[in-house]
Amino acid sequence: IGRFLADERFRARLRELPASPDLHHDYAGGLLEHTVAVATICRDAAQVHPRLRPDLLVAAALLHDAGRTLELGRAPTFRSTEEGRLLGHVQLGIRLIESRAAELDRDALAELVHAVAVHHDGRAARTAEAAVLYHANQLDAVAATKPAA
Repeated sequence: IGRFLADERFRARLRELPASPDLHHDYAGGLLEHTVAVATICRDAAQVHPRLRPDLLVAAALLHDAGRTLELGRAPTFRSTEEGRLLGHVQLGIRLIESRAAELDRDALAELVHAVAVHHDGRAARTAEAAVLYHANQLDAVAATKPAA
């Protein structure tokens, strides 16, 4: 996480990009807002369920959409880059994580990458942390888009 947060370009992209154009948090700054919300939900879930590993869960939440910083172009259109169109934000995020976390224990890295890899497919989750991340991501996306009564 520290290597990502130390990267000024990464931090700037978090502040300027949407989380998901045309779906949820589809405005400049939406990526940062969504990331913080998902991490908050995951942190709170780890407090309620102490069997969850909060370090893994919160790290996965903070990085789950890191690939958006490479997938999307600049405002006002936020169109996909060529690499983003071909690979998508999940694969790009995995690349980023693996390049910056090479010194991490192999098992910990595998669990982190797994959680990020399946954050759109809860059925593929093989750990409790991956499943919680999936649900936290869905919860925030739905809460941000469904009309309130």
